[in-house]
Amino acid sequence: MKLFIYEHITSGALIDEPLPPSLAREGNDMLLAIVQDLIQLSNNIELIILRDARLEPLETLLGDAHSIYSIDNSNSFHKTYLNILDNVDMVFVIAPETNGVLDKIQQQVLNSNAQLLTSDREATQISSDKYLCYQQLSAQGILTPTTIKASEWLFNQFISSVGFIIKPQDGAGCIDTFFVADNASLESWLDLHYDNLDKLIIQPYIEGVSVSLNILSDYDDTRVLAINQQNIIVNNDKLSFIGSIVNGIDEKDLTPTQADQIAKEIHQAISGLWGFIGIDLIINNNELFVIDINPRLTTSYIGLKQSLNHNPAQLLFTMMEQGLSALPDQLQRQAIEVKV
Repeated sequence: MKLFIYEHITSGALIDEPLPPSLAREGNDMLLAIVQDLIQLSNNIELIILRDARLEPLETLLGDAHSIYSIDNSNSFHKTYLNILDNVDMVFVIAPETNGVLDKIQQQVLNSNAQLLTSDREATQISSDKYLCYQQLSAQGILTPTTIKASEWLFNQFISSVGFIIKPQDGAGCIDTFFVADNASLESWLDLHYDNLDKLIIQPYIEGVSVSLNILSDYDDTRVLAINQQNIIVNNDKLSFIGSIVNGIDEKDLTPTQADQIAKEIHQAISGLWGFIGIDLIINNNELFVIDINPRLTTSYIGLKQSLNHNPAQLLFTMMEQGLSALPDQLQRQAIEVKV
């Protein structure tokens, strides 16, 4: 079986532009983690990877049983990428939602004969659009921050006593996410960025404990693999994600039962979530706010195998072959720090 592991940032898709250092590092670490997990499986799998020629080669890691294509120009990327899609059995995609990149890649895979090992495209479209996601979750009674489009702020304002968050409507993580302290500061910020307001959303800033969940889903149910402490800082009014502690949340903040419940509610609210999913939350006193749903592998996967003492890729294939009920009843949950 041929399995194409496509990590967008490190694939050579950006060969004609400088690689964003933090995104390249995160993407590379996620790619290495999933590849190392997959090559440990007993399944008869040939891994296929595209690799930006500016990055460290992976041949030593993969050996002769797998295929790596080094990309040094855009023509080579497009030709090789399309050829691979036409000649593999499965595709595992790691890509940002920004500017519809993840959605576009999913559609390209669906146009080929390969099986897509991610969420359905419709689920990705809802999850990736933070305004649509807010509407979907709110309609199902799931607590999530009030969200309006920045272009509609003058007609649909709300008050927040602790400030506001401004971020891209289709952003990934904390990229281009800003904090402003009050309404006056917000209006000044919007005046300075008038040309881009149709691509931005505004939410109230919510104080509390930042949490993420790693979940594994099939179409019928979902299983929480990790409850992570998110490390997010605000520097010069800009938010940055600097890492997480996988399975590092104290149960006094969020119990496994509570995490399972919110994961199931989200799974029911957005049809078609499948595979590895990330959910970002904030715990504010006794309230649990859903901030983002990531229909893809997230950075905390890097520490997942060590935390669980079990190969997450094996869990994925077990789910595919036998369903979630075939997964082990109990998995170790050791706190493991992941830095980015």
